Amino acid sequence: MYEDLTYIIKGCLFKVYNTMGNIWQEEIYETALESELQSQGLKAECQKEFDVFYFDKRVGSYRIDILVEDKIIIELKAVPKISPLHKAQLISYLKGYNKLLGILANFGDISFEHQMFPNKLTLKTSLRDEFDFDKAMTKGKEEIRDLLNAANRILVTLGPGYFHQVYRRAFYHELKSARTTFKIIKKIDAQYRNKTIGSREVNFFILGDMLLSAVAVKKLDDLILSKFSNYINHMNLKRGLIFNFNALHLDFRYFN
Repeated sequence: MYEDLTYIIKGCLFKVYNTMGNIWQEEIYETALESELQSQGLKAECQKEFDVFYFDKRVGSYRIDILVEDKIIIELKAVPKISPLHKAQLISYLKGYNKLLGILANFGDISFEHQMFPNKLTLKTSLRDEFDFDKAMTKGKEEIRDLLNAANRILVTLGPGYFHQVYRRAFYHELKSARTTFKIIKKIDAQYRNKTIGSREVNFFILGDMLLSAVAVKKLDDLILSKFSNYINHMNLKRGLIFNFNALHLDFRYFN
């Protein structure tokens, strides 16, 4: 697919790596590659924006690193190793932007590495749709069955790699479709000795006595979970459910 075009692109990628080495940030390689592609007479657009849809609902937008000739997405990394999550992210962008071919290029390793991904229904992705409610070892899981299924549907449909707000908007549409009663919380106040001393912006759903959060982070680490627990307490709620969509399978924690 696009054999002549990909041949030129590969040459540009190797030239940038051979010239710049493996010591720079992604944006440096992006600028260098844009210049090299344009020197070859190719149309190269950096940070090209596209709309993201969850079924028929627009849930946000995203920018890809480089789009070449309005045909090929190039996703750039400057990391020690390409991970399965990086691959799954590029596949998400191919499907979301409806482009036929993507190239994942990593400038951060000992040697230059690139992989090509055609956008086909048979394309293997690292994303694993393996959620089985019956096998979930979560106390009180019956209380959140529908939410777990909705979150898994969001992850499998959109894939990983987007911003927090994309998954939050998808969750909004899931809740509306299920006719679930909920509130959206955008700000909370800090009080001390019965006086309001400040506030901060947040993005949460409240479903009855439960706080729900949708994030896209590297990991649901101890700090994130500790803060979420404190948000639950601050809002005088009994339960909390947090989902991380920057993952290869359904990733969540339930506080009850």
